Amino acid sequence: MPTKPCPADASIEAIPLSTEAESADFEAAINLDTVPELVAVIADDGELAERSGRNSRGTTDLVRLYLTEIGRVPLLRRDEEVAEAQCIQRHISLLALRTQAATEGDVVMQQLVTLIEAHDRLVSQLGHRPSWNRWAAATALETTALKQTLAAGKQRWADIAELSVKDLEECQRAGIRAKEHMIKANLRLVVSVAKKYQNRGLELLDLIQEGTLGLERAVEKFDPTKGYRFSTYAYWWIRQGITRAIATQSRTIRLPVHITEKLNKIKKAQRKLSQEKGYTASTEDVARELDMTPDQVREVLLRVPRSVSLEIKVGKEKDTELGDLLETEETSPEDLLMREALLRELQQLLADLT
Repeated sequence: MPTKPCPADASIEAIPLSTEAESADFEAAINLDTVPELVAVIADDGELAERSGRNSRGTTDLVRLYLTEIGRVPLLRRDEEVAEAQCIQRHISLLALRTQAATEGDVVMQQLVTLIEAHDRLVSQLGHRPSWNRWAAATALETTALKQTLAAGKQRWADIAELSVKDLEECQRAGIRAKEHMIKANLRLVVSVAKKYQNRGLELLDLIQEGTLGLERAVEKFDPTKGYRFSTYAYWWIRQGITRAIATQSRTIRLPVHITEKLNKIKKAQRKLSQEKGYTASTEDVARELDMTPDQVREVLLRVPRSVSLEIKVGKEKDTELGDLLETEETSPEDLLMREALLRELQQLLADLT
């Protein structure tokens, strides 16, 4: 159901939802004039579940359950996206106004922010909302004093925003509902993107989780006045969340994210040039394709650590394993046997003397 619109208030300026750098990255990654609207299309539930957990019955069941659950939420129409996004923007603007007032030295707002931060920490620790007594204990206040401080902070917040406390509370509730609604309505887009990155070191459910974090970021930053559909904008954030998770979690030896991104571009260029030319592309060819110098390409490739099996055969005769040649501080089996034999002989000699 569409979220109830927030109370209008022209006195509070909209808070920018994205930086210029982030907007430039987005527009460079996706041409908004030529890319069609991205609509989430999920593969057959059975097929996707089977591919995500061929060796795990539990994983398969979880994927089936998840797909069934998210399929119950209908996609949003354009007008619904705009209405929900406006409520979210309003919610974020009020939060920014509260933070700004506390930063500028408003004592009442500082107390309110401190209490809310304590509440959020308790929610994170407990997994549910704390009781008034638990919240009061965490802030070293009596329950009555806690409620009075919260009421004073909320009234001060409403005064700064030139709203009534009732309208302030309704706007906050509407913003939270709108954010949850937009996330749930676009989870199918997360799945459709995540399934393209299977078999890269992370399970499908892990990919979906990372993509959902990207979706949440997109919901917070989406500006409906730009004119494009939310699915087009969210696609970039979802893909970024998934690819960065793969870069940081799938490798045994972690590489910096910017190195991983450059490495992926180099590999993509190598594949493209090999298909076009019919032979393996040289470093110079790749450098020209990516508008880089050959030295820059070599530097990226040299940053990638090579994994070698300790059981690989080395030497001219190929009869020695690499692990046998590596120095170790542990005592060798031969030394252990010699020490045990020497200990037995010494014990025997001492026994003869006594």
